[in-house]
Amino acid sequence: MSSARVLVADDNEELAENVCEIVEAVDDVKIESSVATSGQSAVDLARHRDFDLALIDLHLPDASGTDLIGRIRAGSPHAEVVIITGDATIESAINAVKEGAFAYVLKPFRGDELIETARRALAQTRLFREQEHLRRDLERSERRHREVLEAVPAFVLGFDGEGRIVLWNRWLEEVMGFAREEMMGTPGAHLVGQSGTDRRLPLKRGGYRLVRWQTAVVPADGHETMTYGLGRDVTDEREMLRRTLRAERLAAVGTLAAGLAHEVRNPLNSAQLQLSVLERRIERGKHDTADLLAVTRVVKDEIQRLDRLVSDFLAFAQPRPLELKRKRVNELVESAAELIGPEADSAGVVVQVELDPDAGAVLVEPERMRQVLLNLVRNGLEAMTDGGTLALRTRGPDDLGNVRIEVEDTGPGFGEEAPVFDAFYTTKQGGTGLGLAIVHRIVTAHDGNIRVESRPGRTCFTVLLPDQPADSASPSA
Repeated sequence: MSSARVLVADDNEELAENVCEIVEAVDDVKIESSVATSGQSAVDLARHRDFDLALIDLHLPDASGTDLIGRIRAGSPHAEVVIITGDATIESAINAVKEGAFAYVLKPFRGDELIETARRALAQTRLFREQEHLRRDLERSERRHREVLEAVPAFVLGFDGEGRIVLWNRWLEEVMGFAREEMMGTPGAHLVGQSGTDRRLPLKRGGYRLVRWQTAVVPADGHETMTYGLGRDVTDEREMLRRTLRAERLAAVGTLAAGLAHEVRNPLNSAQLQLSVLERRIERGKHDTADLLAVTRVVKDEIQRLDRLVSDFLAFAQPRPLELKRKRVNELVESAAELIGPEADSAGVVVQVELDPDAGAVLVEPERMRQVLLNLVRNGLEAMTDGGTLALRTRGPDDLGNVRIEVEDTGPGFGEEAPVFDAFYTTKQGGTGLGLAIVHRIVTAHDGNIRVESRPGRTCFTVLLPDQPADSASPSA
């Protein structure tokens, strides 16, 4: 049940009390009534108590009821005023309406008529109070909204359907140097561009800041729309990223150079020692062909090792663009298995091929992908020095649309922390340490991924490549 305060002003106190009693019968409203016997006492009460309804006699000893309407509302701004009189005239009724009276009740009146008038007046007051409450809530919400927009350390810009700026927050003012008054109503869509892109934001003092914008289009009045942009200054971030990338590139070059130098020195040192041996044998007059050929073979092997190292290094450091074709995964794996067959037989390794008929096709450069598979297979063969089993498997597309190729061997494995895909890392005698690094680069260039699991007796390399359905637009085999 709602409650309401009612003021009754009449110089006849007994009549005023009767009016209070009648009004208190309004349904579903708990009435708290007050009586005033003069105009001034009514104004004083209205000033100290916020009334919802005032029932005022037209003729009070010190004032006209019509003249009191404005004074009562000065103290109780939401109160509806009902004028009660026994000698009504057209002029007094018109004057009461002009002053904003809710109703004009004539004496003698019936109780039910007064109750209905009071009920309607209180309903109107309640509506006004609710509207005022909503208005204040809206003002608080708008104020919080403005405070957030002004306090957030980001660029907030809004423009209408015609691209004119209607919102320009303090951060934009401080960084760009353009005051809000300068920018309101001017074209602003070009400052934001497409959502998610970096845009140059010109500064008033010259220069620019690089800003990454996110935009949202929301409906406004009628068919109008508003576009809001939230921008983050990425100038320093981009500069830091550029410096980091430069440092990483320099570090990578240093690592590659150190690794290459180390790998080159070994065959060079060996060749140099063999040439020294050859030189001493010649000086001592040893011209036995077999002895001299033995030395030259070693030198030749070391030169070939150097050539292989340089070729691998160039393949790793300067990859050429891919020439993609759609190839069936099973065909790629079968081709690799056929090529490796003789080597596996001589090493005493059993090759098992398990092909998923639903493995599908991938978009690859066949020769590059064959190089990946042969490198993985040969790694497995070289790891199984005493024979073993080499498994090649294909699996159809997973939930992410990736086709899987597995190369598994029964070799000794390696530690989980071994950086097998790093350049020049190798555990093989005479290996360049670039094979798996090249494999990783090729797979990545195909928008794929490669991972490895290893433990004693099982090492499995898994290549993931995006499935390429037959009906998708792509180069054909």
